[in-house]
Amino acid sequence: MPKPEGGRENEFENFPVMTRGVDDEGNKLQTGYLPATTFRGFMRRAVTLRSMKLAAESGKPYKLSQIYSEMIGQDADSEKQAGDIDLLAIKKSREASPILDLFGSGLGIKSRLKVSHFVPHVNVLPEVFTGVRKDLDDTEEALDLLDKADVASFLGRSASNTKRATASALVKQLEAEVRRIVKKGDLVPKDKEEALKVAKANEEKFQAEMGEMQNSSRTILQHFALPSGIELSGRIVVENALARDMDLIQCGLDELSKKPVLGAHSARGCGEIEGTFQIMDGDGKLLKSISIGDYKPSRVTDF
Repeated sequence: MPKPEGGRENEFENFPVMTRGVDDEGNKLQTGYLPATTFRGFMRRAVTLRSMKLAAESGKPYKLSQIYSEMIGQDADSEKQAGDIDLLAIKKSREASPILDLFGSGLGIKSRLKVSHFVPHVNVLPEVFTGVRKDLDDTEEALDLLDKADVASFLGRSASNTKRATASALVKQLEAEVRRIVKKGDLVPKDKEEALKVAKANEEKFQAEMGEMQNSSRTILQHFALPSGIELSGRIVVENALARDMDLIQCGLDELSKKPVLGAHSARGCGEIEGTFQIMDGDGKLLKSISIGDYKPSRVTDF
């Protein structure tokens, strides 16, 4: 998942987590969730891309300013102060662009589309998933098929990488010790400062010896994600709904159904979703049911 709205950091490496209720002792109860901006952003990009394709096919491709306005919601007018906003121009912009009319743009064009966060029925915190990125010699026979000069280069880099990792671990250990000393208000001993200086120098030395590829090839990878099978619920509200709004909503959901992945680490199996959206009017009458997912077009049932 992307960083939580507002940029708040937490123990789950910026996976979005919110407080939802407290227990009998007043302790916060937390849960992971799908941010409204992630869903809303996908929908907006999907409908804008469709509009761009149609415009290009008709020989009238989008200008850069129009792309920013419709896909990002940012343009020169959106940065104006409230007193400088031209209401007549805003009205014309709404009439000319169904996307801006629904999604809004900056301070000038207020969005009519309200999207909630999508949260689990019960509080569920993200879990850590761990993997390993391996180096060349972890693959049997790979080095035997490599050019001999490159084998020597790889072995030298691998040895330097091991030394760099050892020096890096020592740097972290010494830095933590220094922080603890400083936190207590004590002076850092000279030998401790010198040891840290030498460790950093060795880390830089061995990293330089690794050549152009200075990041470790063999490393442990970690990321956070909600457990598979979690059911999320949310709400989308369109204020002062127009007939053309339904076309945009259905387009966005159809694209999400064909590309049903939200958030990061999709290459490692994260973020795939499926679900059903019930479309109701202001009186609560069910109009449509739209099911998405499975990398297929959305399934629409009219009532």
